[in-house]
Amino acid sequence: MAGLVVFAFFYLQRADSLLGSWLDQLSEPNWDEVLERDLVKNSIPVSLLEEQGEKCRVMADRFDIIIDHPYFIRGEQLGQELNYDRETKTLTLSCDLLHGEKSRLNIWYAVEESTKHAKKYEYFITPWN
Repeated sequence: MAGLVVFAFFYLQRADSLLGSWLDQLSEPNWDEVLERDLVKNSIPVSLLEEQGEKCRVMADRFDIIIDHPYFIRGEQLGQELNYDRETKTLTLSCDLLHGEKSRLNIWYAVEESTKHAKKYEYFITPWN
């Protein structure tokens, strides 16, 4: 009986089970679990335009190419999260994230068909170098 309980516990946590897919949506993405073909990694330069208290407005010329890509199902959500202004091609980020006048905005996301972390995304800022 104990073996059946252990088997059921591990089976229900698999990503292709109902409970497993629900748990997967609540967890932070572990990009090592996503197949290389299902993971899209983007990187664009961002340049500081102005500081507004703790928030900074940055120029992000190619951000629309990333969020409008058909594989990035939640691109519009990220655009809203970063206060993207399509007309001026600017984002609003926490100044603490930036590395001087020019930084690199990295955006990773799993495609909709991914068996792990489908439709999840993450962004982070690194030095321009």
